[in-house]
Amino acid sequence: MHPNLGTSSSKTAVAVLIFVLGCLLSSARLVVDAPRAHVPDEVARQSDLRFAAIKAALPTRGVVGYWGAPGDSIEYYYLAQYALAPLVVDRSLNHPLIVGNTPLSPAELPPDIEVLRDFGNGVLLLARKDNDKDQK
Repeated sequence: MHPNLGTSSSKTAVAVLIFVLGCLLSSARLVVDAPRAHVPDEVARQSDLRFAAIKAALPTRGVVGYWGAPGDSIEYYYLAQYALAPLVVDRSLNHPLIVGNTPLSPAELPPDIEVLRDFGNGVLLLARKDNDKDQK
């Protein structure tokens, strides 16, 4: 038997054990530190109802943009994303169709965005003005 074989394998075993423990501690930290956000069923139902009409007007697959009122919290975006699934809602204006989730007037929209349809209750179907030529 080689004299360093026993020492090398025990060093490897200790290194693997330390690595595995580090991974477990990291995973446990993620679970413990994860926000305990829970959307009550009533809030989810109200969000589904708000977005029901625009969901019917949107394609069933693909990606649409999202525009919320300045200063809105991320929760409004997540509720819209949940209500419109399986459609992917990207928090960006770089898409031909954009879901507007805001009580703001259309005059407060960015200048290159236009309102295609107002569904009421702060839900708007928006489009980029430069994409209007591509859709005709």
